[in-house]
Amino acid sequence: MSEAVLIGFGRIGVAVALDFYRSISTLTVADFDDKRLMFAYNVLGFNVLRLNATKLSELDKLKNFNLAITALPGSIAFPVVKRLVELGLNVVDVSYFPEDPWSLHELAVNNEVKLIVDAGLAPGLSNIILGYFHSKYGGLKSGKIYVGGLSQDPSLPLGIVASWSMEDLVDEYIRPARIIRDGKIVEVNPLDYTGCVEIPSLGSFECFVSDGVRTMLKTFGDADELIEYTLRYEGHLELMKFLRFLGFLSNKELVVDGCKIKLSSLLAKLFEERLVRDAPDRVVMYIEALSRSDVSKHFVMDVGYDDKLKLSAMSKVTGFTQSIIAKMVLDGLIEQHGLIPPENIGMDLKLYDHLISELRGRGIIVSETS
Repeated sequence: MSEAVLIGFGRIGVAVALDFYRSISTLTVADFDDKRLMFAYNVLGFNVLRLNATKLSELDKLKNFNLAITALPGSIAFPVVKRLVELGLNVVDVSYFPEDPWSLHELAVNNEVKLIVDAGLAPGLSNIILGYFHSKYGGLKSGKIYVGGLSQDPSLPLGIVASWSMEDLVDEYIRPARIIRDGKIVEVNPLDYTGCVEIPSLGSFECFVSDGVRTMLKTFGDADELIEYTLRYEGHLELMKFLRFLGFLSNKELVVDGCKIKLSSLLAKLFEERLVRDAPDRVVMYIEALSRSDVSKHFVMDVGYDDKLKLSAMSKVTGFTQSIIAKMVLDGLIEQHGLIPPENIGMDLKLYDHLISELRGRGIIVSETS
């Protein structure tokens, strides 16, 4: 039997599997969709297991695995992750479930397992970079993360490619964002906290605050400032604020011809039908960090669609980051038990160098400048 099981074979899961396909590590793919399993078995040659993760009793089939790599929708992921920890599996999760991940720390410690949450792009790689900065340069005083999945062609509708869940996209503009401002944790409305940023060599972007620093609110709770912004091309925010004015960026329900319609769900459905899904995309990340010893660093990443693998930039960066972390667990490089937020990986400079080197070998380059 494989040491690792991948639960969820959607866009991110496929990227994880492709990265395992390129290595000597073995993997079993678990999903409920027979077509996906046939692809994993016939094309990639993985062991497969039909599994409905929402039925927690079915997870007992996995108790002999060493590691579970979970790439599920955030709305269903928390009980799955919790049950896997109860079964004694190490878990590397990318799902960004709404529940508090720290609530699973004691359970993971008691079961002597490693639980790494938010092991993707942002949160994920962004946390790792700030953890590295904190450890190397004398403590994090201020961290600003700017990150976005964009279309390579800025003229496409909204300037994005619909390469991930449109419900999750809409939720970014609705869900209050937690940040640290003036040394205090506060919640702000995403479209009330906006601006523009000039990224060296990449140009000017609009941005709005997003809820992506959650585990770092505790890890870096003594910071003066900690905030994540989502990047968009110029002109995007005007359109989204108009949609908010119309009521689409709310959970309000309207009755139309006797039927209740949730406006945010309607907008997500319209996005699914109207936004471009198959155009080349890009992922841009820019981080400004200031230490308590007044060291200032900038980190820049710009990754495009992978023509060779036919893989979106979002799937590639997210899935490859998760797969590298998973292999670090399998190889025994990560030793501590309990909940391990991504920033803890960055605080270990050897682990950080290893991960950044592995990403570079996959064409994902993070540049650090003063």
